[in-house]
Formats: sequence, C-alpha cells, structure tokens
Amino acid sequence: MAKFEIENSQREENVDHAYVTVDAGLQSSVVLSLNTLSFRNRVAGHDPRIRLGILRWRWTHLPARGLYPLEFFDYDTVELIENVEYRLLERAAMEEYFALRCANCRRIEAWGVPHHRAQPGLHQIHSRRASASVGTDLRGHDGAVRFYFDEDQRVELALLKFAGQ
Repeated sequence: MAKFEIENSQREENVDHAYVTVDAGLQSSVVLSLNTLSFRNRVAGHDPRIRLGILRWRWTHLPARGLYPLEFFDYDTVELIENVEYRLLERAAMEEYFALRCANCRRIEAWGVPHHRAQPGLHQIHSRRASASVGTDLRGHDGAVRFYFDEDQRVELALLKFAGQ
C-alpha cells in the first residue's frame, strides 16, 4: 500500500524522520514526513523520544483519496473525548511501528502542513503545541496519521507528542 523508508543521512544522529509515499489519487504520489525522534529536543538537551498515543476502532467506510484542507484539529479536543495513553518510544521503535502499519494497511489518512519538495507532501504530522524546545503554541493545527486495515476493519489513529507537550 505505502512505500516506507527511513531518512537517509551520513550522520546517524541526524536521522529523525521516516517517509511514507502514498497514492492519493493525484498526478503524483504524496510523501508523509513522520517524526521518529525530536532533533530539536536532542540539540537543546531535552528528551528526544516521541510520545505515541494510539486510538483504535472499526471503520465502516474508507475515506476518499486526495488532499483536502482541514480547518481545525486539536489533541486537546481528542483527549477530552477519548482516554489517550501515550507511550515514550525510542527512534527504532517508532520506525518499527510505522513500518509495520504501512506494510499492512489498506489506506492512510494524515493531517499536517502541506509542503512541496521533490513531490507534494505533508509534514508537521504531530502536536503543534509548545514543547520543551519550541516556544510557539499553535492550537488547532495539530497533525496525526490514521491507518486503515482490512483485518477486522480496524483503524488506528496515531498521535505524536514531544517532551514538554
């Protein structure tokens, strides 16, 4: 379904993303840039690990393919409705989590900030609230990724937070 690759760098300590290439039904593929570590937190002397919250349920229909704007998405709102338990994960565990989901899912849905490098994509697919190393607090502009699986029509929403969020 989705092509998964770990960021390539000559310096291992600079690797902090995984890239997922998806067919969004457009003229070209879309690349999702998923954090597996916080480079900024590491440089600032804070815990660089990602806190991963997972919500699971069943799907009844798949979302349409494409790129669509989302006016508002906020982890605080999700956390008021759902009991989200966050686990602190090392980079390798985050890479494994994303690789397994990408290998087994039928569709991926993501929210983030659009960008265009070699091809269109989304980045900032995580909480955008102020953190230990980023003072800017962007409410309502959080990003996330959701995986749809054929097995039991299962869906999994991944919420990513950094130290201090």
